[in-house]
Formats: sequence, C-alpha cells, structure tokens
Amino acid sequence: MKKFYLISLIFVLFFVGCRKERSRIEETPPMSEQAVEKITITETENGKLKMILESESAAIDEKNEIAVLKLPRVKFYEDGKYASLFVSESAKINLSTYDVEGIGKCAITTAKNERLQTTNMKYNAKKQMISSAEPVKITRAQETVYGDSFEADTKLENIIIRRQRVILERNN
Repeated sequence: MKKFYLISLIFVLFFVGCRKERSRIEETPPMSEQAVEKITITETENGKLKMILESESAAIDEKNEIAVLKLPRVKFYEDGKYASLFVSESAKINLSTYDVEGIGKCAITTAKNERLQTTNMKYNAKKQMISSAEPVKITRAQETVYGDSFEADTKLENIIIRRQRVILERNN
C-alpha cells in the first residue's frame, strides 16, 4: 500500500511540476459606444413640436457623452410651426448640453425659403444660435450675401455676417 501512495504522490508531483503557466483571460472592458441605424428623435415642449432629428446612423459614446450622426436632418419648429431644416454630412451632439457641431457641408433652409450654406457649423442649444468661422452664403428672394463667418438664430431673422458682400438681383 505504501508503494501505491508513493507512486500516486510522484505522479501528482510530476504533473504539478510540469504544468505550464496558465494563460490569463483578461476581461474585456465594457463598451461605451453603441450604434443605432435609421434614428428618429422627436422633441416637444408643452405638447408642441420643437424638433425632429433624423439620421442614417448614430454612434453613441456614453463615457464622453457624445453622439456622432451620419447624414443628419433636423427640423426646427417654433410654437409647433415649421421654422427651418438643418442638413449636414455628419454631426456631433453633446448629450449633456445638446450643443450640435455640423461637420462638413452644412445647410439651413427656412420656412420663408431662405438658404444658408457653410461648413463646420455649430448650434448652441442654450442660446439657440448657430454659427461658423467658415465662409458663408445666404440666399434670399432677391439677394445673395457672402461672408467670412456668421452667427444667427435658427430662423435666420437675426444674422451677423463678418466681411460681407451682397449681390442684388433685379426683376425686370
């Protein structure tokens, strides 16, 4: 019987001594990014439409509180009535402040058929103002205004254009 225990002990020690170092399986850190396709978000205030956002896709980074949208379209409403449409190649939205940064070509078309075109436009949600440090073109019924940069409300009623040049069109 002693021989059996001795052989068993040698057998166990052999396998314990020859054991390879265990490979460690590291836990994958939790993903802070989510992807959503064909997204639509509607915002209302006191039962009236305020905004409708549509996008081909959105990548949401919860850790940094940012959503990156591809081909976003945002319809703005004032007192439930259509005010303007914002379109961009892509956009970043700060999920805590709701500020929006349009990246690439950006355009706003108002209910009065006025059109603003620029690149890399920003929307400040607290002030409800849009701006860009890039060249801008604003087209209205009988005039086209060009400038180096701008700041305006979303209805394009109050606009500040830096270094502007105006082209007036006559109807004959």
